[in-house]
Amino acid sequence: MLLLFALLCSACAVNPVSKHSEFVMMSEDQELQLGQQMAAKFAKELPLLLATDPLAQYVDRVGQKVAAHADRPELIYRFHVVDDDTINAFALPGGYIYIYRGLLNRLNSESELAAVLGHEIGHVTARHAVQRYTKIQSYQLGMVVASIFVPGVQAAGGLTDLLAGAVVQGYGRKDESQADQLSIKYITAAGYDPYATVQLLKTLKRVEALDVAEKRAAGDQAVVYHGAFASHPKTGERIKDAAVTLGGSNDASASVINPVTDHALMLDQLSGQPYAGSVVDGAVVGQRFIHPQLGVALQFPDGWVIHNGRTALAARVRRQKVYFQMSRLQLAKHRTAEALLEKLVPKRRIRGEVTHGRRAGRQWARAQVDLSQPHVSEARVDFSVWVLGGHALLIAMWCPRSEIDRWQGQFNAIISSFHAYRQDLDGTIPRIDLARWKVGDSWQRFADQSKQSLGPMTAAHLAVLNGFDVGTAPSVGYLIKLVR
Repeated sequence: MLLLFALLCSACAVNPVSKHSEFVMMSEDQELQLGQQMAAKFAKELPLLLATDPLAQYVDRVGQKVAAHADRPELIYRFHVVDDDTINAFALPGGYIYIYRGLLNRLNSESELAAVLGHEIGHVTARHAVQRYTKIQSYQLGMVVASIFVPGVQAAGGLTDLLAGAVVQGYGRKDESQADQLSIKYITAAGYDPYATVQLLKTLKRVEALDVAEKRAAGDQAVVYHGAFASHPKTGERIKDAAVTLGGSNDASASVINPVTDHALMLDQLSGQPYAGSVVDGAVVGQRFIHPQLGVALQFPDGWVIHNGRTALAARVRRQKVYFQMSRLQLAKHRTAEALLEKLVPKRRIRGEVTHGRRAGRQWARAQVDLSQPHVSEARVDFSVWVLGGHALLIAMWCPRSEIDRWQGQFNAIISSFHAYRQDLDGTIPRIDLARWKVGDSWQRFADQSKQSLGPMTAAHLAVLNGFDVGTAPSVGYLIKLVR
């Protein structure tokens, strides 16, 4: 009955881009309504910059300029900046475009920004989300029918949630390449340099390679970026596809923007913007983690690789099964740190005594805990609780039980480093700064000046941040981005 109803409600529609008929299970009105519903959900879940923020306004101006030349100009396009380090961008049905600060920081011209936004507009105009919705719907209908004949077969979760995950993670090679081609078409018509698409993809390829190198050096599994710039299709293949679309020529005569001006416009907007972390989420600066809002900071010994996520601070020793995680817990009522620890950890798991005290104006309690679970097989956990008013910080450090004597000294050093944040001693959230390349400059020189603030591969990070390989250098007088 459901299958019959869905088929009756479905229709062949003409795709606004290809002009060919296609079978979809959603009318344009339904597409627009779904986009509104999903946008309302993301507005609650994502840390979006306010529409009045200068960077958000700049992105909107560029986006509207490109959208005016899109295949569906009648749509109202809305552009949002996600205040997050992630390198990604995505589009919802009906014209809601999102670009992350992590991706914005790595752009080196207004044309590159136009290329990103044009790519996402291309997903909207080609109705890729609607096509994906149809595939998900067809799969679910098939599962419903199968469940009639095969007991135990169940359909997947809600369609909207499945679609939301799909658009954020990106599409397959065909759709991504089509979005690249549409971006080239749209930004060229808007007066931008069409070769910015190729330059952007080359930069993202360098970012991907650097991330893989860092992960492998740490002993972690290398996972390439998700979203619009995922390996599906591989970035290298997309570069080739974009070059074919451009005809293999280096003639950017379609552009009406002076390359120097194009470059400066983007960098001027990024100057002073956070590079990594935020006041709300804290930031990693070298081997130190700082959180100005919470008023705390701590230091990791050399050899630890640190990642600051939105939900937790995580770290591990390079190529060792030694881990750290710090998360926040909102408290419903006042508790001492000792009482909270004993509430969180079963007594039978605690080895030895629970110690407690005060440091940096905070209550703390600490205990050694044994766990035997699949993801922490036979682990000894150094667990501590730090009470900060209406919430608590939970710090867990663990390693195989047989190696606890080897690593306990480093666990102690991390806990001993926990202190009240002081800007004069701990520094501030890393931000984008601008400088002109001078005779004798090198990426390593700037890395040394910043005291390797971006980690052991600071020089490579700075080069990639500016669209270069670490072995190449810009011309004298070229405006570059640094991280201070």
